[in-house]
Amino acid sequence: MKKLIAIILLTAVSSVTYGVVPATRICLDVWKYSQDADVHIYDTEYDSMGLETLKEIKVDHKAMGRKYAPGFSFKSRKFDCDDHAFTFKTIVSYYGLMMGKNFQCGVIMVKQVKAFGGVPAGGYHALNIMLVNDVLIVVEPQTYEYTPLAEYPNRGNIIGFIL
Repeated sequence: MKKLIAIILLTAVSSVTYGVVPATRICLDVWKYSQDADVHIYDTEYDSMGLETLKEIKVDHKAMGRKYAPGFSFKSRKFDCDDHAFTFKTIVSYYGLMMGKNFQCGVIMVKQVKAFGGVPAGGYHALNIMLVNDVLIVVEPQTYEYTPLAEYPNRGNIIGFIL
């Protein structure tokens, strides 16, 4: 327990000192709502992005879909929710690389108990989770609707998280 408290304290200090968000804070935010979530984080700290960068990423993600799959439908079973979530995550990573940052964008898997972002309730679903203006948000990568994690209707049903 003492080690956990020390890690949390040190990461909070590094966040204030260096302007980055430690991965432990992100884990704790997710676990606050879904204690059983299977969380996989591969970096120790992440940068927050601004809304303007998020808007540019959405435009590029949509354009990529049109370029490589003309006439594509979001109802396609061949390119479904996890494909959208991982391609969106990839574009965020490239933006970070271009800007010398490590933008935080992960993929969450949820039990879709409540509708969100144009996706009806029922079954399992993949979305993105990002740090924008230092707020953890959930993004529906098929419609680009987003909301803070604290307001996301399926926040208690996160079963997996890859960052």
